[in-house]
Amino acid sequence: MLDAVCRPRPGRRHPGRVLHRHLGAQATEAALRKSEEQFREFGEASSDVLWIRDADSLQWIYLTQAFETIYGLDRGQALEGDNFRTWTELIVPEDRNHAIEQIRRVRKGERANFEYWIQRPVDQEIRWLRNTDFPLFGEDRTVRQIGGIGRDITDERATAKRMEILVAELQHRTRNLMGVIRAVADKTLRNSADLTEFEENFVGRLEALARVQGLLSRLSEGDRVTFDELLRSELSAHGAQDGTSAGLRLEGPAGVRLRSSTVQILALALHELATNAVKYGALSQPDARLVVRWWLSDPEAGELPWLRIDWHETCVDFSPKDSSLWTSGQGRELIEQALPYQLGARTTYSLEDKGVHCTIAVPLARRDHRP
Repeated sequence: MLDAVCRPRPGRRHPGRVLHRHLGAQATEAALRKSEEQFREFGEASSDVLWIRDADSLQWIYLTQAFETIYGLDRGQALEGDNFRTWTELIVPEDRNHAIEQIRRVRKGERANFEYWIQRPVDQEIRWLRNTDFPLFGEDRTVRQIGGIGRDITDERATAKRMEILVAELQHRTRNLMGVIRAVADKTLRNSADLTEFEENFVGRLEALARVQGLLSRLSEGDRVTFDELLRSELSAHGAQDGTSAGLRLEGPAGVRLRSSTVQILALALHELATNAVKYGALSQPDARLVVRWWLSDPEAGELPWLRIDWHETCVDFSPKDSSLWTSGQGRELIEQALPYQLGARTTYSLEDKGVHCTIAVPLARRDHRP
């Protein structure tokens, strides 16, 4: 009897099973709502723009806040009317057909990764974007919707381009530097009486080049080595500093920018002058004087500005041996021959009664002659 009471009648639903199904449907619906809510929170927090399009009309049915930051257009305004056309009109004309073709591919069930330029209406700025678009299939395996992720890669591309330029510049400088080192080694060897003299002179010249490379490596993009920085670096390496070394005076404007192609050869010329001054000239004797002046000459019509340098030593007591060393050698050859040949410079070099007098005039690029 008890079994008969408890056993459900044929053709009638058991109330417990109905309740279980009802509760299961509610739980599934709640889980779906929670999942959708989390997806939207994720989308709103993303710095990339996320969207979903209807595959038939290509209209956005979902678009995240990042669209406004990247595209420079209010999201609500972007969703109005024919928003697929609104999107394509933000793309620069040269890239528009390519972007539309990629969407057509996704519509057919393919995945597409593509890049294109847009012009932001808020500030007319051109930005470079990368999209990943993919099909979203229905139960019948047809494409019902199109999902997309868009990223602004303008800064990323600019950084990559800068790195490309820096690597090319590094390769160029390395080739030039190796050429300079070979020339310095050859000329030092030809002008050295023995290996001891060669080692002393060659090492000093390599150290001068190393100082230049140190200055160049610390520059940020667009910066240049300045003449006063180069001069003070070379004199300081020889223990001579303006204001602390007796008999040394430096006079000239700060911030005269030098072309990279000028820096190495000019540094070697300054190194030769400073080395000889320390060994035999004004920086080797307490009563001698060294004045280095530099100034800019205003360019004539159609000509480049010139940096003019005047190196003047006075009150130097030369011995006959020292005088002979000044009248020939690599340092003088560098100033009188290499500078005019490589830089188009104008130079003079003379040994006066009481010291060396050297002048160097170097043409500058138009944008570099002012600090």
